[in-house]
Amino acid sequence: MKKSKKILVTSLATATLGLIALSDTTGDFPFSAQHVSAQEKDASKNGKVVKENTTSASNQAEKSKTPAQKPAEKPKTPAQKPAEKPKNTSPKEDKSKSTAQSGWVGSSYYENGTKVTNKWIFDKKANSYFYLNASGNYVQNTWEGNYYLKSDGKMAKNEWIYDKKYSAHYYLTGEGSYARNTWVGNYYLKSDGKRAKNEWIYDTKSSSYFYLTSEGSSARNTWVGNYYLKSDGKMAKNEWIYDKNYGSYYYLTAEGSYARNKWVGNYYLKSDGKMAKNEWVDGGRYYVDSDGKIVKSEWIYDKNYGSYYYLTAEGSYARSKWVGNYYLKSDGRMAKSQWVDGGRYYVDSEGKMVRGKWVDGGRYHVGYDGVWQPKPEDGNPYSAALKTAQDYNKIHLSKKGIYEMLIYEGFNSDTAQYAINHLQADYKANALAKARGLRKNTNLSKTKIYERLTNPWLGQFTKEEANYAIQHLGDK
Repeated sequence: MKKSKKILVTSLATATLGLIALSDTTGDFPFSAQHVSAQEKDASKNGKVVKENTTSASNQAEKSKTPAQKPAEKPKTPAQKPAEKPKNTSPKEDKSKSTAQSGWVGSSYYENGTKVTNKWIFDKKANSYFYLNASGNYVQNTWEGNYYLKSDGKMAKNEWIYDKKYSAHYYLTGEGSYARNTWVGNYYLKSDGKRAKNEWIYDTKSSSYFYLTSEGSSARNTWVGNYYLKSDGKMAKNEWIYDKNYGSYYYLTAEGSYARNKWVGNYYLKSDGKMAKNEWVDGGRYYVDSDGKIVKSEWIYDKNYGSYYYLTAEGSYARSKWVGNYYLKSDGRMAKSQWVDGGRYYVDSEGKMVRGKWVDGGRYHVGYDGVWQPKPEDGNPYSAALKTAQDYNKIHLSKKGIYEMLIYEGFNSDTAQYAINHLQADYKANALAKARGLRKNTNLSKTKIYERLTNPWLGQFTKEEANYAIQHLGDK
């Protein structure tokens, strides 16, 4: 009796352990509840496992005479079978799960079944980078560091984008970061990446200023304030430019603004910056020609004033002075048909100084040197000089010889010249008379006679007068 009780207790314990083992299989294995339910479904179809498990527990309670060995053997069989089925089905479940959760699911991306967050990923299919935020969704129309994600989530590359938040255009390079301090076509990206517009920028690479217009392209062949942008967009400096719109040359200074009211070499820039041409400049003291160049050591005729002017070696117009036989008045105009230089000289209708003539309607006489002389009368030194000259003419002197004798006689240069001018002598005839006298008295050859006639200390005749005498020496 004691032995049968011991066997019964042992059988009950074994059955209880078998039930505990089945409970652990459903709760503690590394498979989900749904996996286990599937296994149970398979097991119910079997029937055998469930039946054996349930009957073994009740039979042990009712049949105390059943051998202890048999109840202990039956739990071994069902304990092994439930363990085999999950092994067969679990790889299939993992494979199915991995396929469903791989790549994009909506706006999220999974890697090895895990949602990617706060991370860049490269999608080979889209051939683009995406950025997943803390929620695991790809970001759109926003910046992530130096990179921009577009409305489709793709990272922008080799393209322009407009950011409404910053109200600016940006250019994303081939590697995706925004361009800075560089040109992209006619557009310039500043240090913050924004495309410049309505502003000046300095490009260190080309060492030049540029102006970017309201739409962002560099201004060319135009003015921006006092500064000029050339055909390459660079701001002009230390150079001449020609503006077709204004039909004029301008000079841009070292700091870039156009020169005004100043000389640049031989050229003058007016108050509006235009290069002056065919006009008086710099307070009206200087004149520039049709090429804009200052006139120096030269006569010019100004149609506006109807007069000639003489520009000196330094460029200013001559005033109150003689230039050759012409006189420039205090206003710079060339004098014509009037007394000048204190009323001592007279210039004709061409502006040339008159010498040895009656002028101003015959009321006045000017000497050989052009100086005014009073009209000679009897008892006047001019009349005396003329009478003396006539006497020397009778002894066949040359013009120079008569003049020197008048000076020797005490007449001044004006009266002596007056006498010469009014003598009406035939100096060729005087030379011939002298030649005949020399031949008669000295029997000199024609060559020697010619030398005597042209000697500056003896005959003082001109070569023309001496030749005339020699050619006609044999006439008488």
